[in-house]
Amino acid sequence: MIESQVDGLRVEYRRGKQVVLHTDHRVGVVALPDGPTIEIQPKIGDPNLVTLLRYANGAEPTHLSRETELESGTNFVDTVAALFLEELEAVLSQGLRREYVDVEGTEEYLRGRLNVQRQLAGGPGKTDFECDYDEFTYDTTLNQTILCVANVLSSVVDGTGIAGELREYESRLRRRVTLREVSIEEAERIELTRLTDYYEKVLVLSRLVLKHIYIEDIVAGEGASYSLLIGMNDVFEKVVERTARETVDERDGWSVEGQARTDNLLRGSPPIRMRPDFVVKRHGEPVLVGDAKWKTGVKNNDVYQVVAYQTAYDAPCVLVYPDNDGAVENDYSVKNGHSLAMLELPTGVNTADVHEFGRENVERFFDFLSRTVG
Repeated sequence: MIESQVDGLRVEYRRGKQVVLHTDHRVGVVALPDGPTIEIQPKIGDPNLVTLLRYANGAEPTHLSRETELESGTNFVDTVAALFLEELEAVLSQGLRREYVDVEGTEEYLRGRLNVQRQLAGGPGKTDFECDYDEFTYDTTLNQTILCVANVLSSVVDGTGIAGELREYESRLRRRVTLREVSIEEAERIELTRLTDYYEKVLVLSRLVLKHIYIEDIVAGEGASYSLLIGMNDVFEKVVERTARETVDERDGWSVEGQARTDNLLRGSPPIRMRPDFVVKRHGEPVLVGDAKWKTGVKNNDVYQVVAYQTAYDAPCVLVYPDNDGAVENDYSVKNGHSLAMLELPTGVNTADVHEFGRENVERFFDFLSRTVG
């Protein structure tokens, strides 16, 4: 038996040419060396994956022309690529943004500031100038990121139409932007301003791809392969946090804190910090603390974890699950007097309309919040 490991996926080669794939909570596609492309579907219920990703990442469609294509059963990479294309088109319709960037260059004439250290390192016969200067350019890390992702996706999509569009936009971008490999760390350090906030959605999807795309030989010497595997835990956490925020948006004095940190439960060194996925507050005071769980059943460790949050925040708690046909919904009373609930959100809503999807989820969460904290 031979095993090969990539992030989130274990490939097991057994006797008789049998291949077994093992994965956890990830969904996506895997192209095996010289073999088929395998699509890994969510094992929980039957969620509308396209709408779920859009809602989680705030990527409401800006171009409806691709809706039919997305509903027709394209594979996962093509789906992500189509979403990326929609947001890239929206950015380019407003124009690429130029910014000042720091440049270190060797120039025939003095430009900007002379870098004395580099100049002296060139020796006494040096006739050009080592300069540091600011250049107003399209060739920024932000634009390089979206070009990098367009290039990556164009090489892995199956749909010829989507691949052609990606290559067309890639060609347009390369007239002004340098194509290079951009790391997820670089992409996550990008800070948008009021002048570049129209890049927000395409940047979210770019980070999603850069974080989860894997292009390499899965088995040494057997040809190039790729996988795009996205952790549904992360996606569902974003869905739950957004649902909670939209539920309390119209309530005066209410707010939601995502990935809240508490360090007042355990004292000692080194400190142990705990991060519930969200905390609902009313006039600054916690009234509900919760965790999102992309699972088909309630695990004891999840209950222990959320009860610890409850102790720290002195508030009711909830474990939020995707649609399980009511199988995990339940209510408990904890000895400290607070309630502990298991809530399912309607993630299986069969719609391509992100707003309708959000409305269904918000209504379910609103009903629960009203019953729990008023």
